[in-house]
Amino acid sequence: MVARTLLPLFALAVPGTFGQISLYGPVTAHPHAGDPAPDLTFTKILSRPANDSWSPYNRDGQLTVLVFFPDTTHNPQMVDLWNAVVDKFAGKPVEFVWITGECECTVGLWLRHHPITGWVLLDREGKTGDAYGMEMPANVIVGADRKIVGYFMGIPEIEDLVPAVQDGRVTTTRPSRATLKTFLESKQVLMEAEAPRMPSAEEHKPPFPPSYTVHISPSKGEESGNFGGVDFWSLQGYTLKDAIELLYEINPIRAQLPASLDNDKQYDFSVVLPEQEGLEQMKDRIRAGFEDYFHVTASREDRVVDVYVLSLEANGKLPPAKPPVEEGMGGFRSFGVSFEEPGSMNEAIAGMMPQPIGAIRGISADGTADEFCHTLELALDRPVVNETDLKGEFQFRIEDSKGAENDFLERLRDQLGLVITPAQRSVETLVLEAR
Repeated sequence: MVARTLLPLFALAVPGTFGQISLYGPVTAHPHAGDPAPDLTFTKILSRPANDSWSPYNRDGQLTVLVFFPDTTHNPQMVDLWNAVVDKFAGKPVEFVWITGECECTVGLWLRHHPITGWVLLDREGKTGDAYGMEMPANVIVGADRKIVGYFMGIPEIEDLVPAVQDGRVTTTRPSRATLKTFLESKQVLMEAEAPRMPSAEEHKPPFPPSYTVHISPSKGEESGNFGGVDFWSLQGYTLKDAIELLYEINPIRAQLPASLDNDKQYDFSVVLPEQEGLEQMKDRIRAGFEDYFHVTASREDRVVDVYVLSLEANGKLPPAKPPVEEGMGGFRSFGVSFEEPGSMNEAIAGMMPQPIGAIRGISADGTADEFCHTLELALDRPVVNETDLKGEFQFRIEDSKGAENDFLERLRDQLGLVITPAQRSVETLVLEAR
């Protein structure tokens, strides 16, 4: 089984502009994987496991999982995910520590109604966040030798990461396209060597003189990302399908390209302007430059295509809809999909080959039914159409059975009352035609 996490969407209710100061104030340290783990500094233990005493990093063979969540009370979905993961390691040599920076007057009362499994430490001054280099919230695993194993984002990933650490299958060396197959066959799991940085806007500003020209060229370096400021926008290392998804706001599976452009070549797209512009204006400019450079015309048409249809049986058993996160108060949504491991998954993990619905073994998702369908499309070989009429937000949870037989679709129907069937429907399609 290979786990693939899709679309982690994260928002925190922290006022002001961060710049290089970060969520934890000025960060003065940036420890790496392999460095001694900094001591945990906190002002109070807000919650503890039953019949346990505080002893960080000291137990034989024990791993320690740290999550840094400055804003806890506005992220109940993350707490639910965390509790579910921690429960799976009950009785195992793993210690789980949730570190928050909220005022005790807020989080203390909230914890009475929303208990967090494991340790909950109050680091109001952000000293531990600073010691671990947390310019942005992230998670850390510390080994039994009291050294940092690596950093990672997300909560569901813990279930796969802990066994990988225990088996010595963790690496912080990111595979290239040339080494990807070897990496996957080795069963290694990737973690980051240091905490994610909060780069300054100017750090990735391309060295072009200010103008209204859109610069597009094949990528030459290995760096990739989406970088921008008030007067520039740069997409580096993007395939055409990646660029289409961002620029035209459509899943690539709903786009039709000329055969000559339907490949996985990577490009850089940049514009450096003489004056400030809004994001939508810059997006319009890069879209126009995209069509000029590749000599295509883009249009949206309704076309009858093969799809997967999501429907709800009369006895649907989805958990009750959660109230939407209050605007401006932050929140978290996590989408994870696990697949079978045929040889073709090597390419699927690289984002090269969409998979059929029968390749899915499990899923963990929070959100609306439309978001659930949209997320599935990122991994599947055809669009997913929502015909459930479900309103509100739900928890979509089907665990991987880890058995020889993949019965995901049956369990999806039996546990949640959701049915996914192949069909044909008319869907909006982005058509790129050669000029």
